[in-house]
Amino acid sequence: MAPVESMALFGRAVNAAVGKHVNTSVQTADYWCQGLCIAGMTICYFLRLYTRLFILRGFHREDWLCTAAYILGTAYSVIALLMGKYGGGLHLHDVPKENLTAFKKTVYVTLVMYGPTAYLTKVCLLWIMARVFSPFRKAVIFIYIFMGVMLAYYIPSVIVKVRICLPINSFWDSDVKGSCLNENAIITADAVISSVSDLIILIVPLPLTMSLQMAKKKKLRVVALMGAGGMAVLASVIRLVLIVLTSQSADTTMAFMRINMLGNAEIAIGVICTCLPAVSALLKYVAHEYSSGKDTDYKLSTMQTGNTKSVNRHQMKRTSVRIKESDEDVLVSHAQGDPRIETSINGEREGFGNHNQNVFQGGIGVTRTIEVSSSVDAP
Repeated sequence: MAPVESMALFGRAVNAAVGKHVNTSVQTADYWCQGLCIAGMTICYFLRLYTRLFILRGFHREDWLCTAAYILGTAYSVIALLMGKYGGGLHLHDVPKENLTAFKKTVYVTLVMYGPTAYLTKVCLLWIMARVFSPFRKAVIFIYIFMGVMLAYYIPSVIVKVRICLPINSFWDSDVKGSCLNENAIITADAVISSVSDLIILIVPLPLTMSLQMAKKKKLRVVALMGAGGMAVLASVIRLVLIVLTSQSADTTMAFMRINMLGNAEIAIGVICTCLPAVSALLKYVAHEYSSGKDTDYKLSTMQTGNTKSVNRHQMKRTSVRIKESDEDVLVSHAQGDPRIETSINGEREGFGNHNQNVFQGGIGVTRTIEVSSSVDAP
């Protein structure tokens, strides 16, 4: 088969040797998909990193997990780009024979990488939920059990996929004799587990959030943040359907690229969702700093014109703040009658100078109220 001479941006290339048009639309879609995935993950991750290191001034275990998920997710997309370079997204009969070995190697790498990448991404999301909904003890126990169940699946799954063929190189080298496990069955099992786990991650926070006592607007905002992973569920379900429909297809270069793009989208959305709480906190912090700066400038200007009586630099709007550096800061809760603790301060803008302790989160946080009363008995 003669090589394809040129790649068209919008779906057509010409095989110079035989003069026929080659459909490259799926291959082009892969390039766009991976570009968007890498860009989205990178922007959100580094915004999260900035928030953690320079505003909240803390880097915890879930941040290390998010970092690992970002690195694996980016590597997963890079492998998908290489897959496209070696014929992924083209029909099998349009792929040069010398590219097929390299294509199969990229398939093998993505098979092995998918499990650890998906697991780390899901654990990051579950860890956020466990911290956010810590007052709900039963829900937290369920979350940790769910993490353990997924780990119990993914560890043997990775081992099986690493040894899917014996010898291993017989997976991509047709000249090497060997025996292989049922690839379709393994991919289908992965897709089922991924779809079910994504659905659980989407559903778990919804009833907990709806039971909270908060303004409807804030409740909808929290549901939107926690439910952003619904797009990942959609990608994983479509991926499962596509696997079932194309399981017997001989056009492997076209079929697997479509499946792989949905896997990339699922991972990228998951990584982005793990960063959304920190990004939200950063935006709230910037908005508050900007509004506080304008308020301070106005007060100084008023003092310079002699209207000092109307200005008291030691009196400002009461602002509720959280002394917290976790993703719990994205949620307002007064859950099932639990007591609520609120910290309020009176002060000026400098009160936010210690970013490690007093970080403005737009009034968002899991709070409890404690009523204190005292009485004195007459002698």
